[in-house]
Amino acid sequence: MLNFGFTLPTKIIFGPGELIKLGKEVKKIGRKPLLVTGKNSMRKTGILDRVLEILSQVKIEPVLFERIEPNPRANTIDEAGEIAREHQCDLVIGLGGGSPMDAAKAIAAVAVSKRPVWDHIYSGENETCIPIRKALPIVCVPTIAATGSEADRGGVITNTETNEKAGIFGQPLFPTVSIVDPQLTITCPKDYTIDGGIDIISHVIETYFTGTSSSFLQDRLAESVIRTVMYYLPTAAQNPEDIDARSHLSWCSSVALSGLVNSGRGGNYPLHALEHAVSGHYDISHGRGLALLLPALMEYTRPARPEKFIEMGINLFGLQFTTESVELAAKRSIEAMNGFLASVDRFLHFTELGIGDEKFETMADDTLKLYARGKAFLENPRPIDKAGILEIFQYSL
Repeated sequence: MLNFGFTLPTKIIFGPGELIKLGKEVKKIGRKPLLVTGKNSMRKTGILDRVLEILSQVKIEPVLFERIEPNPRANTIDEAGEIAREHQCDLVIGLGGGSPMDAAKAIAAVAVSKRPVWDHIYSGENETCIPIRKALPIVCVPTIAATGSEADRGGVITNTETNEKAGIFGQPLFPTVSIVDPQLTITCPKDYTIDGGIDIISHVIETYFTGTSSSFLQDRLAESVIRTVMYYLPTAAQNPEDIDARSHLSWCSSVALSGLVNSGRGGNYPLHALEHAVSGHYDISHGRGLALLLPALMEYTRPARPEKFIEMGINLFGLQFTTESVELAAKRSIEAMNGFLASVDRFLHFTELGIGDEKFETMADDTLKLYARGKAFLENPRPIDKAGILEIFQYSL
C-alpha cells in the first residue's frame, strides 16, 4: 500500500521575465529584507543591480549580505543571522545558486532562534538537533537550474571547524515565494550549468533505485525529469542564451525536489550523503561530486536490484534486451548512464579533481556519523557500511 502526501507551501512564479514581479511579492511579505547572495557573480553579471532597482521601485531598500561562500559556512550564517536581528529585518531573500538560497533559509531560522545554526543540524550518533519552529519569511530567486532549493524545506550547511556538511530542515524553511526566471540562468557558466543538470538528475534518480518498486507513476515522473535534463542540458551548455533549454532545466529543478516526484516512493539519498562528506573536506562543486560518485554507487547497488537498472536502461536509453542475462543487462544499463555523463564531460574520478585517498577513512566515518542515524550503515538496497563506502570511494579513485 502506497502512502502519498504532497504539499507545497511555496508560491512559485515561473517564466522568462518574471523577475519584474519580485518587488510586488516582497512588499506583500515585509518591508526590510536581508538580501543574501554570493561574493562576486551577482554583481559581475548585473543581476544584483536589477534586483535592487526592482525593489527600489516599491520603496524597499534591503540590507545587503554579499558574503555567502560555495558550500555555505555555519559561522557565516550565524553572523548574517545576527545582522538580520540588529537591523530588524522581517524577511530574507536568497539570490543566486543553491548556496545563497540554502544560506537564506538557515539565516531566516537563526535570526529568530538566536542560536548557532549547527544547533539545528543533526551532527552525530545519538545526538538530537533543535527543531525549527519559526523562521523569518523567505524569498528565493535562483540563478541556476540545480538544487531545487526554491521549492523545498531544507538546505545544506558546512562546518569548517569539523569539515562536516549536513542538512537543516523544517516546515518554516519553505520559501513563501520563489521567482524562477530562466533568463537569470543565461549568465551561468558552462561548467556550473552542467553540474546543475547532474544535481537535478540526482534528486530523482536516487529514490528511483532506493524506493519502492510499486510507485509506477512516480518512477515515470522521475524518468521524465531525467530525460528532459539529458535532452536540454547539452543545448544549454553549448548555447547559453537558448532560453527554451534554460526554461526546461529551470522547471525540472523546481519540480525535482518539490515533493511531487518522490511522494509515496520512499527511499533514501545515499549519493548525497557520500557527496557531502567529499565536498565537506574538498569544497568541490556539489553537482560535480554527485557525478563523480554516481557510477560507483550504481555498480555497488546493482547486485541487490538489477531489475531497476534494467528498467532505467529500457525507459531512459531505449535499450532492448533479448538474450542477455539479468546481470549483463543491468551492467549495460549502467554503462548507458555513464555514457551520458561522459557526453557532458562528467564521467569523473577523484584523481582528475586532484583528490587522493588520504581522507577516505575520515570521509567514511563522517558519512556514517552524519547520515546513518546511529546505525552502522547507510540505508540502500544493498546496505552501505564503512567497507562499502570505502569500496565506492576506491572505485571512484
